Amino acid sequence: MRELLGAAAVVVLLSLVLAAGCTSPQPQTGYVTIRGVDISIPDGQPPSNVTRITVVPYLDAVYAAVEGVDLQVSVKEAGTDIVVTEKVLPVGNLTPGKTAKEEVSLVLENGRRYAVWVTVWQDGRMRESGSVDVFLPDRTVAERRLAYSLLSIAAIDVMTPDLKADPVTLDIITEIANSGRASSGDLTVDLRAVNLQTGITAVRESRSLGTVAGGSTAERRVSVTVPNGYDYEIGIRLAESGAAFATSTGRITLAPPPQVVLAGGAVLDSGKDTSPISLPVPTSAPAKPPSAQVGQFKVQSSGAPMPSQAPGLGAALAVAGTLGAGLAVLAGRRR
Repeated sequence: MRELLGAAAVVVLLSLVLAAGCTSPQPQTGYVTIRGVDISIPDGQPPSNVTRITVVPYLDAVYAAVEGVDLQVSVKEAGTDIVVTEKVLPVGNLTPGKTAKEEVSLVLENGRRYAVWVTVWQDGRMRESGSVDVFLPDRTVAERRLAYSLLSIAAIDVMTPDLKADPVTLDIITEIANSGRASSGDLTVDLRAVNLQTGITAVRESRSLGTVAGGSTAERRVSVTVPNGYDYEIGIRLAESGAAFATSTGRITLAPPPQVVLAGGAVLDSGKDTSPISLPVPTSAPAKPPSAQVGQFKVQSSGAPMPSQAPGLGAALAVAGTLGAGLAVLAGRRR
């Protein structure tokens, strides 16, 4: 009986050893993974209500070469499952140690938020998927490229050749400096003069100012005519190729000044033939237009294969268990 019990113990130990050997690490199956994703907005796109973006995923083969890889890039409305556009690109085979770079171009409507999803498939099975959030700003007007870097306003003056004339001519003089190497785009000025006594807009018009050569300063003069004897608020908006880059608002006084009677009855007239009237010079450029906001790529789910047990493990454990159970029953009968 003791011999049978010893044999049963040996069988159990052999079963444990066999199980340990069968569950030892085995060679891993190769699979594909997303190493990273870049999203860019190519330069040189004309003003439009849509923007072309480029999605660049980087794919790696892990452990071993993989075959039958497909790349899926889809765009959804942010926070929803509504698919705006989608492209599927066959990648083919991947080799370990060599990162595959793919490029996918998409056209999206501006002024909206999107979730760009990148998914890789291997032999028809989803291996890994992730998303990145993107916001595209409005581009229906020309980008204010010179508004904050190359164009600046040195001075804005309002003068009149004859302060007593009625109507009176106002010369609006703007000094514009271009610090860039290239010539500026077409410049325009929008003028608005409001009569402060009546609240009536006396002048509202737009004038062309031409261009300013690179590395130079130019003076531009625009003349308007308004009724004399009133005070005015003059608003100026300077634009390049339709995009505003500077604004200024100031007041001028044309109302008759109070008369000063001197000794002997003489009246002192403080008017002059030429009177400069300065408008405030913009001290800061307008804020830079919003740029595309791109978040960090986030892997949402992964289909990497799980480590599997070696073939024959179940059968070996079943045989060992059956043999151990038989020896135990036999020992019980002999007892």
